[in-house]
This record gives sequence, C-alpha cells and structure tokens, in this order.
Amino acid sequence: MSTSRPSPRRGAARRLPDPGRVGAPAVGVLAGLLLMLAVFLPWYATNLGPPFAATSANGWESTALAKVTLLMGLLVTAAAAAVVLDERRVISLQRRHGDALAWVVVGAATIGLVAVGYRLLVMPEPAEFLSRQFGLYLAAAACVGGILSGLGQVAIRD
Repeated sequence: MSTSRPSPRRGAARRLPDPGRVGAPAVGVLAGLLLMLAVFLPWYATNLGPPFAATSANGWESTALAKVTLLMGLLVTAAAAAVVLDERRVISLQRRHGDALAWVVVGAATIGLVAVGYRLLVMPEPAEFLSRQFGLYLAAAACVGGILSGLGQVAIRD
C-alpha cells in the first residue's frame, strides 16, 4: 500500500473564495468606478469672486484628458469585474486570460494616472485664476488604487 499522496492535477478545482473577503479584483472594480465618478466631480474652481461662490468645472468640461481618464476607468472596471466573476465562479477564465486582465488593469490605471497627473501639474489656461478641487485628487487616488489592485491580482493569481 502506497502512503504517498496523489499529486494535484493541473486545472483541478480551485478553492472557492470566502464570500466576506474583498480581494484585489474587487478593489480594482471600486477604483475604476471611483475614477469614472471623479471625471464628473469638480477638478478646478476659479479664485475670483466672493468667498464661497466659486465657479467650478468638472474634469469632463475642463480638459480632453478627462475623456481618456473616463475610458481608462471603464477599462479598469470591466477587466477587474471579469476577474471578480471568475473568482466567484460565474464565468470561467483560463489562467493566462486572468493574468492578461490583471495587466490591463495595471496599464489602464497607469495611463489614467499619467493623464490625471499631467492635469495636476499643468492646469488649463488661465491657470493663475484656478485652484485644484476634490475630483482631481480623487481621480489620482483611484488610479493609484487601480495600479495596486492590478499588481495585487498579478501577484496572487494561482
């Protein structure tokens, strides 16, 4: 009688995720949604006029780079959502497809961060009369969250 344990088969059933656990793909979905929301929040406000009466402009209205940011948020959300669905056994992805989707999250979030970072550093004209607002910072934070989520997905894929 052999006491050796059978070797696990490749492609054997994976362990089901804990339903209460929030993993890297779920963080990616949240980051993508926040990035898309941030495009429609105020990015800039004028410094002219009476106090508490600032005129603000959201990212969509103020710069074409916000449209790129919105598209990147959509890509991050869709790619991360597909991995979440794979984790929950709603769809079945091959390992290489899951890895590719994780890299899509990293790439899209990085492109979004470059676009948002540019607008953090270089404000639209007339820059001397503008101040940065909450939506711009939220977009930057969401991009960083998306990058970390994608890297986390790459690191933990089995």
